[in-house]
Amino acid sequence: MSDRRLTDRGSGTLSRRSFVAGGLLVGLGGAMIVGDSYAFSQTRASRVTSVSTANDEAGLLGVAQASSLEAGSSDQPLATVTNNTATTLTVSVTLVDPSQGTVTPSTQSLASGVSNTVSVSVAEGSATGTNALPFEITATDGDGISIALTRAVDVDAGSSLVRSVSDRSQNNNAEYRVTYQVNGVSDFDSISVTFENLDLGWVDTVTESRTATEGVIEYDRGGAGNSEYRITFDVYDSTGSVVLTESVTDVADGNEPPGNQQPTDPDGPRLESFTVTDETLNNNTDYAVAYEVSRPDRFEEVRVTFTNTEPNKGWATREEATDAFPTGTVTYRQGGTEGDTYEITVDIVNTNEIVVDSGTVTHVAGTDGTVSFPG
Repeated sequence: MSDRRLTDRGSGTLSRRSFVAGGLLVGLGGAMIVGDSYAFSQTRASRVTSVSTANDEAGLLGVAQASSLEAGSSDQPLATVTNNTATTLTVSVTLVDPSQGTVTPSTQSLASGVSNTVSVSVAEGSATGTNALPFEITATDGDGISIALTRAVDVDAGSSLVRSVSDRSQNNNAEYRVTYQVNGVSDFDSISVTFENLDLGWVDTVTESRTATEGVIEYDRGGAGNSEYRITFDVYDSTGSVVLTESVTDVADGNEPPGNQQPTDPDGPRLESFTVTDETLNNNTDYAVAYEVSRPDRFEEVRVTFTNTEPNKGWATREEATDAFPTGTVTYRQGGTEGDTYEITVDIVNTNEIVVDSGTVTHVAGTDGTVSFPG
């Protein structure tokens, strides 16, 4: 979990008629600047105009901001603001890029000497890294003070569970292939996946546990096809506490449940392209798939799935695999399927058995020619 401690970025008490921006004195009359803090010790200014601070260590508006935030997490302390003037200020905090999240409260009235913490909910897809979340603070008393500050906070990727549940059930058999990937849990210990049948009392609940942060878990149970399952993912830290959990319900009928996600492997293998050549003849489907893969790190194999989408033709669906790198060819032959529509998927699998890149094309067997990915 990232450190979200607030870092003191402003303090001190100043008159609302005493202010300077980056060493620039703004106002009427004369003033004295003391030290490097750019704070006034005295001034004869009758009115202070709009300014922006370059240093808020002893500013009219004290700012103590978070050292870091997590993407995808809600209600995290962003900054504590302190009114160091002698009057009430209206303080507003906004994100430079509103798509990065939501600030609460975005506007507040802050009495003299009062502090309040502003929170932020950072969007899951927000940029991460150093100073990835810039935000602006403005404050005014509606009379003589107008303050504008721009700050930025580091954003960590945060913890997340990426999962994909592939329903491969057929012939009255329940069959699942589950892919998981745990990200950002610094004290990760294990993950358990529980398969619970909600319709058939005689089907035992099965729990599989793994200590790797990514991998594949398979489940099959004869006679349980077309019944409903609840599949639960629990991620544990080193204290035995559940830090991430998610459940999905699905009828074991061969159709994919919602919410599936593609795991990522930034430094792992990538699918560059593939071409399907159709040489079907005399009601015998004949496909050749030529592919190209890049990045050998963590490469395990290429899996090509030929899915016959016609009703009652599940028996014609087949998966072929090869470990040839960076190029290779996979073939498929099946009688009695000319004219059938196929979905042909090329999956790139890493050494932890998870699919990290893929592509799919659709083709009618026997129409000859070629079809390529990307199109």
